[in-house]
Amino acid sequence: MATATNERLVEARRRIARLEVQAERGTADARSRMQRYLDTLHREEESARASAHERAAAVDERLEQLDNELELAEHRLAAEIATTQEQFAGAIEAELNRWDAYLARMQAKAAAKAEAARERAEAAIAELRQRRVSIGKSLAAVGTDAGESWQDAKTRVLAELDDLKSHADAAWRN
Repeated sequence: MATATNERLVEARRRIARLEVQAERGTADARSRMQRYLDTLHREEESARASAHERAAAVDERLEQLDNELELAEHRLAAEIATTQEQFAGAIEAELNRWDAYLARMQAKAAAKAEAARERAEAAIAELRQRRVSIGKSLAAVGTDAGESWQDAKTRVLAELDDLKSHADAAWRN
């Protein structure tokens, strides 16, 4: 939760507590009438707190997605500018590891969805995992085909990664 929001919530709780103390000094009728206000204030404060936490969770999820995209892009750049087969293989392995972690997180989030949405998400994740495994096999084959230069293999593997990214982006837009 953002610091400013948290400070406002703390201040609201402090003001409510102050009103409760002051209301206790009044007559029984005054306390009874004030209790309605205090009950409303407690509900509103709790609602605001819950809303702030929900928004914070949404922001955290967006930041997690941004971190993932940044890491994928960093590994991709390393693969793109690799001048040796070893540099390329290392960069692609790192990118594939990031994909594994990302798909595991998506699987955990899918498990929390309602049945139909969960089934769609799990089907998309299974398809993405198959593509990821295929890329791993393609990477392992780089340099083993006598008819293909490692630069051609690099182009092929990068195209497969582009396809994986495209399918992942489409799966989460739906």
